[in-house]
Amino acid sequence: MGAPRAVSERRPADGLAHEDRESDDNLIRGWQDELRDAEEKLDVYRTDASLARTFDADVRHTEKTLATLSQRIAARRATIAEDTWAKETFAGLWEIPVASRDRSFVSITKEDLSRIAPRLAAEIPKKSQLWVDWTVWNFRRRAVRRANAMPAEALRRVRASLAHFDRLEVWQAVGMADPWLVGGVRLPSRRERFYLLYDWGTETTADRQDLP
Repeated sequence: MGAPRAVSERRPADGLAHEDRESDDNLIRGWQDELRDAEEKLDVYRTDASLARTFDADVRHTEKTLATLSQRIAARRATIAEDTWAKETFAGLWEIPVASRDRSFVSITKEDLSRIAPRLAAEIPKKSQLWVDWTVWNFRRRAVRRANAMPAEALRRVRASLAHFDRLEVWQAVGMADPWLVGGVRLPSRRERFYLLYDWGTETTADRQDLP
């Protein structure tokens, strides 16, 4: 077995994790407390080489914890910043929480569907007995193409949204006739968000003024 490594010094980047930011939530503050505890423990090991050799495994674990917590705090702050940007940029639009998705389908929980589109959620059980047993409902998705027949209002919505969304899609609930026009955006974290732009069933759309 090799000799224990010397306890490393704290990396400069770790100092950023200690900075309190107005946007920080309780999760970040809890991680900051854990970060301080880990640093205090490493400080003890740095001043007592004999103790560090005796508890070499804990030294390694504490150093790993220190690095992991710093990464978690940075990632959480990036998520908060993205959420704030999306909330401001797409104010007035219904965000569609997607439970799962693939290239052809997306799934939305019945609870979320009832909140976003109560009329559709009320109509599905009348046409399908599966509603009672399923916790989600599937939507077939396809890209918007010029060949699609869309109402003039929906076409206006497409033109107005191109600058804000990476792509536009038509989602149609399985077993139902009236689809949705949906805008999708991919954030720097690679997460995707989807917004309801037009509902053919209710013929409603968000006003252009809702988008900055």
